[in-house]
Amino acid sequence: MGNVAAFGRLAPATDKKSAAKDPGSFDPTLLQSSGITARIVEWVVRHPFALMAFARHFWPIPTFKGWAIITRFDDVAEALQNDKAIAVPFGEQIKTLNGGPNFVLGMADGPEYQALHKATMAVFPRADNAAIVGPMAYHEASNLLELGEGKIDGVRGLLTLVPTRICEKYYGLTIPDEPNFARWTIAMSSYMFGNPNNDPNLEKAALAAGALVRPIMDDAIAKAKAAPDADTIAARLVQKQMEDPSAMPDEIIRAILIGMVTGFVPTNTMASGHMLDLLLDNPDWMAQAQEAARSDDDDLLQRCLFEAMRFWPLNPGPFRVAAEDVTIAAGTRRAKTIKKGTKLLVSTQSAMFDPRRVEHPMRFDPNRKPVDYMLMGFGLHWCIGAPLAYAQITQTFKPLLKRRNVRRAPGKDGKMTRFGPFPESLWVLYDH
Repeated sequence: MGNVAAFGRLAPATDKKSAAKDPGSFDPTLLQSSGITARIVEWVVRHPFALMAFARHFWPIPTFKGWAIITRFDDVAEALQNDKAIAVPFGEQIKTLNGGPNFVLGMADGPEYQALHKATMAVFPRADNAAIVGPMAYHEASNLLELGEGKIDGVRGLLTLVPTRICEKYYGLTIPDEPNFARWTIAMSSYMFGNPNNDPNLEKAALAAGALVRPIMDDAIAKAKAAPDADTIAARLVQKQMEDPSAMPDEIIRAILIGMVTGFVPTNTMASGHMLDLLLDNPDWMAQAQEAARSDDDDLLQRCLFEAMRFWPLNPGPFRVAAEDVTIAAGTRRAKTIKKGTKLLVSTQSAMFDPRRVEHPMRFDPNRKPVDYMLMGFGLHWCIGAPLAYAQITQTFKPLLKRRNVRRAPGKDGKMTRFGPFPESLWVLYDH
């Protein structure tokens, strides 16, 4: 499998000179891939449907060179619910970037996982999504669109900037460099979740990024201790520390903040960037989403956006590793025993297009059943921040989609460029 940083159209490597002056600094060019292999991977990632259908029918669990790929819906669900035998492989990377403890995204189920999951959810109550995060996203996006006066970089200037500012206002961070903060968290996310072959360039970029992000988290903790009554995530965690210092030391607070930020800005940039590109390519999808936005039907708008994302999700699926010999689809003709140490791509993308479980999978249908989706994972490691992402992304898109004549900018500006695997720039025009 190729490095996930090869996926997608690549932005020009413009920062090499400045990075070369300080070899210990964050070098964004380390995330960029080029050459024929990168272009092939890019094409396959954007046109996977025939290949996925062939695999599901003729070779549902292909294995080769230490890898296995799981393609059918039932088998993907089985694998992702068996976190003991099919384990998350990135706990050590998470601990390295946190500068200490693990976070739930890198843990197997158990008392430690359950305690940390409970503590995290306690400071991210779902009621906040409608009461705080959604309105904050709508307000920020509306202001940015007004300032744009009919033209905006839909990714860098909207879909990435809004969650970054929510990190400031809701999480309680002070971010001195918003554009580079997004790049730092993207490098960290790519290293933690998209680096199955241990690319040393990606590791170097992520370690440099982590060294820049950790002080921002420590600063937020210090400020929260000075003002513990503030209604921010950092302050809520400090309040938990005051109640039980041994259960919530600074290192755990920092791990929660880093885990939730690196799962927020990069993930939402990827998801919403793909949504925007797809809506611009599909006028009927765009019309349905705009009608929902203009009717203030937030539920329908969310369903339109995330149904679009089904056609271009965050990735082909999560990476896992077999912690022991394990048989998938036991008792069926396609049963496959996967040896301990085998790397796995558990293809949630393929599963969402498996006609054995998903009706009319190639049809854009915002009213399809929730059980058809694996956009935010499945099983134990279903994304802990998914409800937060739904609210932020939906309310960021809403003021844009209320505008008339939303369209790509002409020329290169209207084509998506990427930072590693993540969308970074796509200019759009709209009637002001």
